[in-house]
Amino acid sequence: MNKRILISLCIALVMVALTLVGCQPAKEETPTEAQSAPTTEVPATQAPVIQVPTEPCTVKVGAPIMITGVGAAMGLEIQDGAKLAVEKLNETGGVLGCQIELVFADVKGTSAEDCALAAQVMDENDVVFYIAGAYFSPACIDEFGKREPLLMHNSASKDMNDVVIANLPEYRNIFATCADEYAYGPNAFDVLVNQVGPKLGFEFPNKKVALLGGDITYDMYIQAGAKKAFEAAGWESVLNDTYPYGNTEFGSQLARIRAEKPAVVMGQITSIDSAVAFMNQFLTNPTNSLVYDQWAPASSEYITLLGEKANGVTWQTLLDILPQNKDSYYPRFQKEFGRLPGTFAPLTEDHFGIWKAAVESCGDFKAFDCIDTYVEQLDQHPYVGLAGRYGMDPATHVGRAGDDWLPVQFIQIQDQKNVTLYLGSKPMEGTAFQTPPWFK
Repeated sequence: MNKRILISLCIALVMVALTLVGCQPAKEETPTEAQSAPTTEVPATQAPVIQVPTEPCTVKVGAPIMITGVGAAMGLEIQDGAKLAVEKLNETGGVLGCQIELVFADVKGTSAEDCALAAQVMDENDVVFYIAGAYFSPACIDEFGKREPLLMHNSASKDMNDVVIANLPEYRNIFATCADEYAYGPNAFDVLVNQVGPKLGFEFPNKKVALLGGDITYDMYIQAGAKKAFEAAGWESVLNDTYPYGNTEFGSQLARIRAEKPAVVMGQITSIDSAVAFMNQFLTNPTNSLVYDQWAPASSEYITLLGEKANGVTWQTLLDILPQNKDSYYPRFQKEFGRLPGTFAPLTEDHFGIWKAAVESCGDFKAFDCIDTYVEQLDQHPYVGLAGRYGMDPATHVGRAGDDWLPVQFIQIQDQKNVTLYLGSKPMEGTAFQTPPWFK
């Protein structure tokens, strides 16, 4: 083959190759991170593209909680609940194939400075989700609302909800999974007076109520609602006292209670130290009064510290683990931590469940807009957890409440255990109100 023929053959082969290349589809460019992020809403007919890790991976979840200070008992519940929830998730493959690592930061008394310092720890660790539990002031809501990761809490606070509503859409990542505290007062009145009395056979010696609580808005809002409900029904408020939060000396209040002997003592005593001190002092010379204590018994420390003295106390919570779910949750928690859980531990596990469902729906840990939309639209795909069925008002970012969602639980401590007497508007079968042991 001469040189001219060889050159002609090479040219022909090159032309064929170029023709074949021109017939192929254009090569897709590798999308940038911004281009590949999931859109806010995933079409119903198309599943999101889930990024499956090819190598072992870990993502960090932040827990900016009250580890020290007056909220330490609550913080311990959230801390232990988060540890158990993460342990369970990691045992079953994690989230999107990644293991979860917890990062804790102490918000102490939830001052603006404390919340800012905790947020700095979260930023440095690049966390993708905040487990908060509950706060005592809106400062942390303000701090974390300026960030992107989802934060769910159970603070039951109108003040905090109002901060979120006033700052939407900027604070779109903040959600309260339960209603605010205004429901507590009227509901406590209804169960104590209209249920425990006529339906459970308890006879009130009079129509007097003593009300006391700390000088924080949570306590005062509940107390105001209870006072209004009792007085509207013809009851007399013989004590309506507000004391400095954290107070542990109740001599003046108890003197009035012992003089008036009210049928109901309703304490918005949400500090554990205060609540335990009040019961210890009340029981030195008790009156024939039903004692209701707001929130404090939600911490397992309340019963631990009081022991048998806690028996007979009534309280309620806007949400808690449903009675039928205790057998599936309590044994492992008790094995892990050597005690029964309070309210916040199982609720923390529910928050992890909602977040996991949102992340898996969106396909990316950092698809924050998509994750927020998923939680806003929770009514369309309710999450059924340990506390019940979770829904969400998209306009206010406040969770649904009621018998069909998260029912209020009215509880009495019996044999040093929390026994739910009423689940929403319905009495619990197999339970009965017990006359408090201090009655003479």
